Amino acid sequence: MGVYLVGGPVRDLLLGRAQLDLDLAVEGDGPAFAHACAHMLGAQVTVHDAFLTAGLRLPDGSHLDIATARQETYEHPGALPTVAPASLTEDLGRRDFTINALAVALNPEPWGELHDPFDGCGDLQAGLIRVLHDRSFLDDPTRLIRAVGLEVRLGFSLEKHTLTLAHAAVRQSALGSVSPQRRADVLLPLLRGEFAVAVLACMGELGMLEAMHLGGPVSDELRAVLEEIAPALETLGAARTGQAAALSCLALVADEAGTAPEALVGYFQMGSEDRHALKTALEILGNPPAELSEPKVSPADLYFALSRADLVTAAALWAKSDSTVCERIAQYWLELRHTETDVTGDDLLAAGAQPGPRFSEALAQALRVKLDNPTAAREEQLRVALRYLDSCQGKGTPA
Repeated sequence: MGVYLVGGPVRDLLLGRAQLDLDLAVEGDGPAFAHACAHMLGAQVTVHDAFLTAGLRLPDGSHLDIATARQETYEHPGALPTVAPASLTEDLGRRDFTINALAVALNPEPWGELHDPFDGCGDLQAGLIRVLHDRSFLDDPTRLIRAVGLEVRLGFSLEKHTLTLAHAAVRQSALGSVSPQRRADVLLPLLRGEFAVAVLACMGELGMLEAMHLGGPVSDELRAVLEEIAPALETLGAARTGQAAALSCLALVADEAGTAPEALVGYFQMGSEDRHALKTALEILGNPPAELSEPKVSPADLYFALSRADLVTAAALWAKSDSTVCERIAQYWLELRHTETDVTGDDLLAAGAQPGPRFSEALAQALRVKLDNPTAAREEQLRVALRYLDSCQGKGTPA
């Protein structure tokens, strides 16, 4: 079989950039070649028959993606492609940009031979991102997002005609034809990295955020706020990049544009935890707790004002707040949020209280005591909780 290093790894090799994961194209049976490699290298193999591809996880944790050289057809714009085996040249011709339509032979006889049928090397030297054909963005609109990612990460520019095609695809709302899962798969990784703010700014300039109903052009003021997410996460003891950074960015862009939480959450396919975090962040950004800006606030009031906030909300709120509010967010996140009362529901039952919907409220009252006075004894916390239940019964409210 003819085996080639292809795509991004070749591009980065020619640019002198570090290699992380490798992509191979095989003229022949890619999955069969992958199984042979897995046997030789002691790797785990995962085959995707519909796309004639396979992935290897090597013992050291690195990845190797192996695909049958193939051609693609699209049933409709935004659809996943239908694939069939093809030659290397046909395989390179189905790719997104000329700088990714590159291959290097790995067989012993033509070892190191460069295949560049679309002058990707010329575009690499010129710093240009160029599509291979005029329907490229319509066939696969996620290429719009990938183009922005390359533009920002490599410091390149969209070639003039490619830029015209991108604007046309945006005006036609091409990204609306892509599934929420694919939109998330392509965009969120870009927002987890160090170029997140630049990616959003570039998407705003192209009108992509507006077309995606996520926001508008990124103003200088909003960009300055977005730049604060990384130091916010660092202050809060979290990684500067990652899913929290991505979701915080999206929340701030949507908040600036007045996007409804349901609209933002519905635009991407993500897990229930991320959906809840994004929705909560937008709700709190739209209506920040009054306690954050009051001259004085007790630890208990601060705790319950921010008790719904997870890392996504905390970082986003911190990024757009003044120093006083930032200090309070940090106080909650680093000092208060892990505080627990010394009283349990079993303690209330043992004291003779009747179980009911007020139990959680009574325990919250006990927690208030602990928050405002960390040395408060368990007996004092219990006494406050029981007193609260008694007061509810006295008002005719079920305990």
